[in-house]
Amino acid sequence: MLILGIITALLTAVVCFYLLMPVLSGFVSVIFPPVFKREMRTELPDPKDQTDFACIITAYKDTEFAFLLADSLFKQRYENYHIYLVADRCEKADDEPVHDKFTLIYPETPLNSKVASIQTAMDSFIRKHEAVVIFDPDNLAHPLCLQELGRMFAAGFKAVQGWRTAKNLDTTYACLDAAGEAYYHVSQRIIPFRLGSSATIAGSGMAVETDLYRRMLQKGGIEDAKGKVIVAEDKTLQVELIAEGYVIAYAPEALIFDEKVASGDQVQRQRTRWINSWFLYIRHAVNLALRGALKGDSNQLIFGVMISTPPLFLLIIGGVFATLMTALFLTSWWWVPAGSLLAFVLFVLICLAVAKSDRRIWKSLIKAPLFMSRQLLALFRIQESNKSFMETTHHQKMKIDDVIGREEVERLLSKEN
Repeated sequence: MLILGIITALLTAVVCFYLLMPVLSGFVSVIFPPVFKREMRTELPDPKDQTDFACIITAYKDTEFAFLLADSLFKQRYENYHIYLVADRCEKADDEPVHDKFTLIYPETPLNSKVASIQTAMDSFIRKHEAVVIFDPDNLAHPLCLQELGRMFAAGFKAVQGWRTAKNLDTTYACLDAAGEAYYHVSQRIIPFRLGSSATIAGSGMAVETDLYRRMLQKGGIEDAKGKVIVAEDKTLQVELIAEGYVIAYAPEALIFDEKVASGDQVQRQRTRWINSWFLYIRHAVNLALRGALKGDSNQLIFGVMISTPPLFLLIIGGVFATLMTALFLTSWWWVPAGSLLAFVLFVLICLAVAKSDRRIWKSLIKAPLFMSRQLLALFRIQESNKSFMETTHHQKMKIDDVIGREEVERLLSKEN
């Protein structure tokens, strides 16, 4: 009984720490002014001084969605950029875009890797670009996306993450997926950046200085990726950036519309990769936090602790389990995990409010257990993602005009605006 009590106490301590950490950090970020307040207000320079972006799109087996993304990038209120679309294992299409800012690449041999596609695009640059912006083919870029990323580079940052928000809210699963995105938007991007640390990289919609990006890929051991299944290359990238002392800035005004999963099967496939990546990289997160604590580096410490946080569904399940265990073996302390869980749930709701979430997202919360059950099933399949790419099928064929409205696009691109 004593041993069970000790195990319960240790488990409860760990769970409560991770439940309360975002709550307390959020409170601190509100009562103190943001560290990077001045930089975030830096004005965009003249076109001749704008950061030269290479926008890289990695398509796999299908270019239809990537062409829609390219169309949104053609409608940027920004001048200094070029688009590179790597169409891996794709058939040549009759409706290929023709634009002076667009290069379409069909690899002669299959690459079967997002990283290899990125390398192929970088090897095909028509000029030396100052920074690369990575997009997934199902993304759409807001007309001000590159402008806002450029604003952060003008402020001196070498790595910037834009805000990935929902492109579709057509199913309950899509709404719940968007709810999770809103939570991470606040807890792992807005809050740490306000505190002087770094925002997490989302896998797409991030911009990194070109030479730095090349070096980080090489240092992370994922540069020679052809033919291999690389699990969460974005996590490797962010750890390497922070370890070298860089700050990953957050530009919430740089909107990237991302397709959310529409079915339970899609949840399982996507979350299998994500959960596996957390288990694979948690030791790197802990090492980064310890290194930051020993060096007195708040960026490394805060970021390391933050990315060691378990996935949202595991954290909630852990809170429930810790409450039950404490009620059984440490009866007088049951209120500690219960109170921590309640505070965390309220914090999640606050995150949704801060993100100005659509009412459909709020209505979907009652079915959150359905979403979590699919993630539990994914937990038992994580080894599959080490052997298979487990790509997610896309369905939402939308233009940027469909998402924000044609009149809004025209207004943003007008010279008078």
